[in-house]
Amino acid sequence: MESYKIVSIISIIIGLIFIIFPIFSANLISILIGASVFIFGAMLAYTGVISKDISPAYSTVAAIFGVVMIILGLAFMFGTNAISFLVGLQFYIVGFMLILASVIGLLGGSAINKTGSIISLVLGIVILFIAMFAANNPVLITIILGIVLIVYGISGYLQTEII
Repeated sequence: MESYKIVSIISIIIGLIFIIFPIFSANLISILIGASVFIFGAMLAYTGVISKDISPAYSTVAAIFGVVMIILGLAFMFGTNAISFLVGLQFYIVGFMLILASVIGLLGGSAINKTGSIISLVLGIVILFIAMFAANNPVLITIILGIVLIVYGISGYLQTEII
């Protein structure tokens, strides 16, 4: 039980740091994600190089993905804001999936299914607009992430009190 309380308190503290220092937090997360992706890419590229005798196909794919990940890691560390990029990417994926599912639902199905499909289509379009907004506002995304961490920490702390 104590570990849940500790994690909840840490979550609240990190959430407050995200809200109080959003630019610093966004940059720090971007550097950490970039370093992680860079290290993983370097290891994957190395694995691709040393495994060329075992499996040429795996070696080639691993080396290519490793180099791409190294480039992404460097981009996150020195330029691109990872939070806004990744959140925007997630919103784009969800938005396009909703729109695709809506179109499929509109092409076939009952009247009830078509009503749900229209609602999903509108929601998908709204999510695409949110994706465009999220990709351009890393500070806002960091503040929202801070709020989510605080809510998670408070609910986790209160849940351990009930249990």
